[in-house]
Amino acid sequence: MGNVLKPQDPLSFAYEPLLSPPVDAENASLRVFSCVKELKKATKNFERERVVDGEDGSVRTFYKASIDDTSSRTKTRISVSVMECVQDSLDAIEAWKEEVKSLGEHSHPNIVNFLGYCCEDTKSLLVFEYLHKGTLDHHIYGKNEVLSWATRVKIANGIAQGVAFLHLINNSSLYFELRMHNIMLDEEHNAKLFYLATNKKCLENCLILERGHIYMPHGCDFKMDTDVFAFGVILPELFTCSKEGDLLAHSIALRNGAKKLKRNKSLDVGGTRPFSFTKIIDPRLEGDYPVTAAVRMGTLIQKCTEDRPTRPSMHQVLDVLNHIAEIH
Repeated sequence: MGNVLKPQDPLSFAYEPLLSPPVDAENASLRVFSCVKELKKATKNFERERVVDGEDGSVRTFYKASIDDTSSRTKTRISVSVMECVQDSLDAIEAWKEEVKSLGEHSHPNIVNFLGYCCEDTKSLLVFEYLHKGTLDHHIYGKNEVLSWATRVKIANGIAQGVAFLHLINNSSLYFELRMHNIMLDEEHNAKLFYLATNKKCLENCLILERGHIYMPHGCDFKMDTDVFAFGVILPELFTCSKEGDLLAHSIALRNGAKKLKRNKSLDVGGTRPFSFTKIIDPRLEGDYPVTAAVRMGTLIQKCTEDRPTRPSMHQVLDVLNHIAEIH
């Protein structure tokens, strides 16, 4: 499991720190911030870091900020991220606030740690820990650093840990939240999921538009094994650094190849012959990876992208990833 990010690294930016804000009386782990007086100053007048258009129609804008570390006895500051999501009504703001209050109820090393929130008019802001390596999609496609095989397996394991935990406590799908831009990395490449519980009724209204999307199997509904399929598409993105169009073709080829294999009741990672996953692994690795582990990763991708009911659970996927990590 990944290590919890300790917010004690020095800051390289000169944003003004916030004073210690009040604590939410209903949830002592979350703080309530003032949008204008505090977060505007802390984010350097809301200077954008990135903008994400969600598949559910939402637009999330992210900022970098600095706040006082209330957990420390000394006057220190920590880096944080601030996410803005514009709501269309006061009723939506209230619903969002109730949803946010639930975020502090559970913690996990592979889930982003939420620190506080603020609501003002139709603007809602969420404050959470700053992950120094950024999002997985930016790290994979936007940087020249070549991640080693072991690091990529570590990232995959962290994602699976987070998803399995959310499945355990919620017993429901993550809907559209399991995406590359919602997977963040700390300085040690520990993966953390940026997860917001979403309105199921709203998403079901959008389902007909989203069927056939690269991260969703055709004719699906929102169930936990839909997240397994999404994870099965993220894996080749992580290990090949290819773009979505090619990856969708690869996933279909892998899944079609898997249909011809003998199906077992248990998840078998060693007794079948998978599609040649090694042919599409990031060439920058120059073959520096254990072939046996790569073959079993290909088999895992096949299993994750198979049709129901042969798709494994995330806990089964995690067991396989733990086994792959031990192969050197």
